[in-house]
Amino acid sequence: MPNYDLGTKRKKISPYLLIAAIAVLLVLIAYLLGLLSGGGGKISGRKLRCVVSQDVTVFGDRVLYYDDSTLFCLSTAGSELWSVQVGSGARFHAGSRHVVVWTTNQLQILDCNGRSTYNDRLSETIQFARVCDKYVAIVTGDGVSPTLTIKDMDGGLVDTEVNNYADLMLLDCGFFGDSEYLWTTALDVYGAVPETTMHTYRVGQMNTGDVSLGEPITYAVVYSGSYLNVINTRQLRLYDYRGTQNTDNTVLVYGWQLVGNTPTSGDPYLLFAPVLQTDTAGSFSELRLLHGKTDTRYSLPDSCVGAAIHGKRLYAFSGNSLYRADISAQRFTALRLPVDGTVTDYLGMTSNGVALLVCGTSVWAVSVP
Repeated sequence: MPNYDLGTKRKKISPYLLIAAIAVLLVLIAYLLGLLSGGGGKISGRKLRCVVSQDVTVFGDRVLYYDDSTLFCLSTAGSELWSVQVGSGARFHAGSRHVVVWTTNQLQILDCNGRSTYNDRLSETIQFARVCDKYVAIVTGDGVSPTLTIKDMDGGLVDTEVNNYADLMLLDCGFFGDSEYLWTTALDVYGAVPETTMHTYRVGQMNTGDVSLGEPITYAVVYSGSYLNVINTRQLRLYDYRGTQNTDNTVLVYGWQLVGNTPTSGDPYLLFAPVLQTDTAGSFSELRLLHGKTDTRYSLPDSCVGAAIHGKRLYAFSGNSLYRADISAQRFTALRLPVDGTVTDYLGMTSNGVALLVCGTSVWAVSVP
């Protein structure tokens, strides 16, 4: 019977195979823990007590919602910070530190602690209002030929404008330049073509400029650096505070819809999704990011219902996953969303990096890594 030396046979097993097996095991463990493709991070979710039909809105690092009688402010952890009775049929707009609420001709201004700094009736019906850190812009009237009024946080009158909006419908407005300037967009409803005009103002002083934006529908204005980034269904155009266009930075965006933006001290990050995908399916599988002269396209691993830029990272949300990538990266990291059910909508991102996601009628606060 042959005499085998078992000890000698064991020595023939290559140590390199053992090292390779251990390396493969470590890589597999790291992958399962989500540590590859740009680093790991914690993700956590909490179901909020509000439902999607209650005008759930980002308010800095907090969340607002309205139950048809009371305006509530929650932390992203779900605890109630304050609540204010505002009556039935109210609407509101949130800035970074203040909220303006209106019902018919009743106007109320709240600070970040829910304290009312002004609460009174105006002489005309309020169409809408916008708030910043210093002022509130109120548009009043029956629709066409409205009045634009600027008040401070105590309700003191700062400015009024009527003549610029004769026979026009005021569409939107917003403050910029440390809240010292205001832009407005208005539509000529009696013209042969539906032309939009943008006015810019120095708050409390005089009109600084106006410009015709043409027939394409202007749906977003983002102030970043020293320019207003005016986005319509065809182009992105840049204007200074006088309404003078920077013609060197016009970008064609036909076929793309703005879905997120992050202003900076210079060029903003503007995130777009294909119009055909968002209009027909309500979700998208491609993204386009504009930042100055940089124009980047991304293919997503799955169809997503929302996307955002936060902390120079790109986030996209599918039915059950979060896809994350650095802006300059070429691939995404996938993380399982800690929610019950399928995500059907994205409502916004708080300043402390918490995404508000919708599952059916429920709203979840998910902290992104």
